[in-house]
Amino acid sequence: MIEIINGIFSNRMLFIVGVTYCVPITIALIILFFVKSSRDERGRAIIGKASIIAMIVFILLVNGFAKLSPHININYFTTANYVQWLYDTVLTVEVVAILIYKRLE
Repeated sequence: MIEIINGIFSNRMLFIVGVTYCVPITIALIILFFVKSSRDERGRAIIGKASIIAMIVFILLVNGFAKLSPHININYFTTANYVQWLYDTVLTVEVVAILIYKRLE
């Protein structure tokens, strides 16, 4: 299991994919924050709920990294790769949660 994780986070192509994915998901989140429907009380409540879910995912992923860090080869590249995908995952969860809550309410 640890060898698989080492292989995943040592992959340079995965890092490039993460960097490329980062730009559109960040732009999507910024647009969702500043769209007109997000400025009223209902929109702020949706963003708040989605942010709570994203924060829980962030806490779980950071603690997972902390638990795995003694067992994986930690260098600049693997740490950058992990942080990049941590950021991408948290933003994706927030964008998806905002979109789901907008459909539900």
